[in-house]
Amino acid sequence: MNDPTSPIPRRRRLARLLIAAGWWGLVGWFVRETLRTRDAGAEHLIAAAALAYLAAWCPILALARWSPPGKLARFGACTASIAAAFLAVEIPAALGVVDYREVFHTPTPPWRRSGNLPDPDLLYARKPDQRLRLRFEGSDRHGLRDAPPATPYTCDVTLDGLGFRNPPGLEAADVVLVGDSFVEGLQVGDDELISTKLAERMGAPVANLGRTGYGPRQELAVLDRHAAGFRPRACVWFFYEGNDLQDLAAYESDRERVKALRPESPRRAWYGRSFVRNAAGWLTRSSARDATVPARERAGAFRDDQGASTPIYFSCGVHEGDAEAVPGRAKPETMARLKEVFAEAEALCRARGIELVVAFVPSKFRVYRDLCAFEAGSPCPGWPVDDLPNAVAKAAREASPAIEFVDLTPRLHAEAEAGKLVYLPDDTHWSADGHQVAALAIAERLDDRERASTDSAHLGAVAAP
Repeated sequence: MNDPTSPIPRRRRLARLLIAAGWWGLVGWFVRETLRTRDAGAEHLIAAAALAYLAAWCPILALARWSPPGKLARFGACTASIAAAFLAVEIPAALGVVDYREVFHTPTPPWRRSGNLPDPDLLYARKPDQRLRLRFEGSDRHGLRDAPPATPYTCDVTLDGLGFRNPPGLEAADVVLVGDSFVEGLQVGDDELISTKLAERMGAPVANLGRTGYGPRQELAVLDRHAAGFRPRACVWFFYEGNDLQDLAAYESDRERVKALRPESPRRAWYGRSFVRNAAGWLTRSSARDATVPARERAGAFRDDQGASTPIYFSCGVHEGDAEAVPGRAKPETMARLKEVFAEAEALCRARGIELVVAFVPSKFRVYRDLCAFEAGSPCPGWPVDDLPNAVAKAAREASPAIEFVDLTPRLHAEAEAGKLVYLPDDTHWSADGHQVAALAIAERLDDRERASTDSAHLGAVAAP
């Protein structure tokens, strides 16, 4: 018979008490984390998963007839194998080789994304001399159910020493293009880009200074910092109606956030890139995603120039983020800010001998709404279309009579009416045909302006005594 006063049973009881205390302390800690992070998305799911794992072991450890060391050994072996699997996918993130925010499309401010750098005026800049290999699906299909399989888009992009999408060694250009994602054109290849097509049409080099996510204030900073270095005769500034006014309104608050940034510790930087965090976030977003809108309600049937009917998806009307509520988009104070930006841009260009052209980029809905057949019950035909092209033209004209304004809407609409898909059917951006059409419209306007300038100079010379 075992002596309860002997040291061995006492050590076993003490071991059991310590194991139980440690175990329930761990369970209690994850219970607290689960409750604390219930509104935190990814962190909540991580804590809940760890708690579920510990809870699953509770009956095993309570009912199994293994010795305490045996129980710990089995729990440790199982946990270590799971940890090793996660470690294998986390090491690349810890080393900065892989950023799982990009893999799982985690919503992240651009100044926190891999390959970008925070900037107090631009908000973010791309790291120079890097190569981007991108794969994505059309944004206009997000949140729709019963949609056919998505078309994957891929793009292989090489950035120059300034972080822009230009061929290597481009140091001078006849024209520079300033704008957002429509100009950077990550949806098309290098040979299909608006800057490439414009350079071919003009027979002169064109610099692409577009960057995805930029608004008017960042584009003004790009013009100030980089455009003059190419010694161009003209700068074409692309204004996109979908979100440029929103970007302008949000600029100052975003700028304060960037100015308040502090360097991340290696641990926090790794956690931001980590597989566990981003996979948990993706699962959380997927479970909460509103996919109740039938795809057919957001798709219009468009007959192309080959006679085929192509569904074109619309996630919004003329302004991104809000399909129906047009009133209030072009608020007087926002338009006043836009006019100030245009005035500053023209002054910068005039001081450097550069002609400024503002090009209005319409939304896909403005171009295709009247060319699509919608099913009965679709809300799309009822979405309003405002008069923003004329409002932007007025802002540019009042900022300076020297600013040339070109509305790309008529040209894009005419090509669409002829059966061309100038926008991607399931995304907000131009297709390769759209880049081509926009490049031709800009080239013609620049040719007309140069011709008028030449004629004026000639007339002046003739009139001189």
